[in-house]
Parts: sequence; C-alpha cells; structure tokens
Amino acid sequence: MNVFYEIIGYTGTALILLSMMMTSVARLRILNISGSVFSMIYGVLCGAWPVFLLNICMIAVNVVQLIRLRKKKEEHHETNS
Repeated sequence: MNVFYEIIGYTGTALILLSMMMTSVARLRILNISGSVFSMIYGVLCGAWPVFLLNICMIAVNVVQLIRLRKKKEEHHETNS
C-alpha cells in the first residue's frame, strides 16, 4: 500500500487517540474532527467505505455537539452578565 496513505491513516488514528486525552470537551471534539477528517480521507484513498462512512458520521456528531456546547456557553454567559 502507498506510504502516503498509511501516513494519513496513522495521523488520523493519532489525532483521535490524542483527543481522548483532552480534559476540555471542546478540544476533544475539535481534535476528534481533525482525526476523523484524516481517517475519512484514508478510507476514500483505500476504498474502505465503512471507514469513510463512520468518520463522516463522527464529524457530523462532533460538529453538532460543538454547536450545542457553544450555544450553552453563550446562554450561560448571558444569564450571568
């Protein structure tokens, strides 16, 4: 297999693993999205469509949760102002 593909796949894996070590939920989600993007690209390059689909779903879930987190933070800020 192409070394370039492997580097992309391992980068995605490393970022997802690193995201699990974050204490900040926002950082966790941002790193997880980054790792999922790399893993999604890896899935496309290798023709691994289940990997691609899983990571598309992971990105969507993390984006929605980041939006919710941001709204919650804004609401909390407004009530405390």
